[in-house]
Amino acid sequence: MKLRVVLLAGVVLLAGTGARALPRFAAQTGAKCQSCHINPSGGSMRQAFGVQYGREELPVPGWSQDFEIEDVTTLLTNFLGVGADFRTLYYVQEIPDSTGQNSQSKNTFWQMQGDLYLNFRVAKKVNLFLRKGLYSGFEVFGLLNILPANGYVKVGKFVPNYGLKLDDHTAFIRTYTGFSAQNGRPELTGLEAGISPGPATITGGVFNSSDGFGGGSSKKALLGRAEGIFSAGKQVFFGLGANIFHKGNDDGSTKTLYGGFASFGAGNFTLLGEGDYINSKSSGLTTIGLVLFAEAAYTVIPGVDLKASYDFYDPDKDFKTGASTRYSFGFEFFPIAGVEVRPMYRILVEEPTNTKNNEFHLLFHIYL
Repeated sequence: MKLRVVLLAGVVLLAGTGARALPRFAAQTGAKCQSCHINPSGGSMRQAFGVQYGREELPVPGWSQDFEIEDVTTLLTNFLGVGADFRTLYYVQEIPDSTGQNSQSKNTFWQMQGDLYLNFRVAKKVNLFLRKGLYSGFEVFGLLNILPANGYVKVGKFVPNYGLKLDDHTAFIRTYTGFSAQNGRPELTGLEAGISPGPATITGGVFNSSDGFGGGSSKKALLGRAEGIFSAGKQVFFGLGANIFHKGNDDGSTKTLYGGFASFGAGNFTLLGEGDYINSKSSGLTTIGLVLFAEAAYTVIPGVDLKASYDFYDPDKDFKTGASTRYSFGFEFFPIAGVEVRPMYRILVEEPTNTKNNEFHLLFHIYL
């Protein structure tokens, strides 16, 4: 456990990040979320600069010429923009038997994402944003860019701005903190506001602790976040961020997340990390869990990025067993604009008994 706490501290001290289509692009370029996305928190629909970056900087040079749309734009009119993300996953999984020492192979296709985005410019500094997915999840909010220091107010139903905005919803820092669609809908109704003086960004929010049709819980969830991304020389960027998220439930239980996140970028190399303590209280009992994430990536040539990542989750740090660790290796391939292929092999290690349940993922991503 001490080694993992040291790893968490090391990750936080390395550097923080905003997010583009992937957080490591922010670490590589030193840009904030608003540079590439409509949503100031990052993710989903891209601004004009984000669209240009995805079409000109990510693919293999020259390969997109036969497929390129001339003068591509996501603006249908001067007040309406569109976007989309589609991810289809083919995966092979080892299914262990009762002994845990032998396994059979399972393989299947899964449509993990199919999101359409609409952004209406109601006025010069007012936007109405809608994201609708294949399944029950959606985001809808009004965005008012009216605060000083490039600040904003966002009101509606959306995912609170906690942690790194990874596109892998199976990452432990997403599934075990509650910000993943894999374990239900992470969107909450409420209000969020932020300011960005210089390289720093400060964000706060208040939300219903849970939502349902026709209304939500009278209990509230509170968010606080501070981060910064800085230049340390030519093509060298680092940052540091921390956030807290507290949620009270109608049954009297509470859940509080304390987290730090970090990034470092130097040329073609990027390093990301996040660590979170999960403090859960129910019926007078307190449980403290720990979840960690680290990712290293290196651009071999434009369009091909090697990746390796580490996930760790301990549901109760007072017990020496019950933790899970995952090591992932693979690469991202952007053959042409708007297309990504990502093969990854994952090794899962459980305590105290490790079973044969490794996985191979092959992700196909088409985006606008």
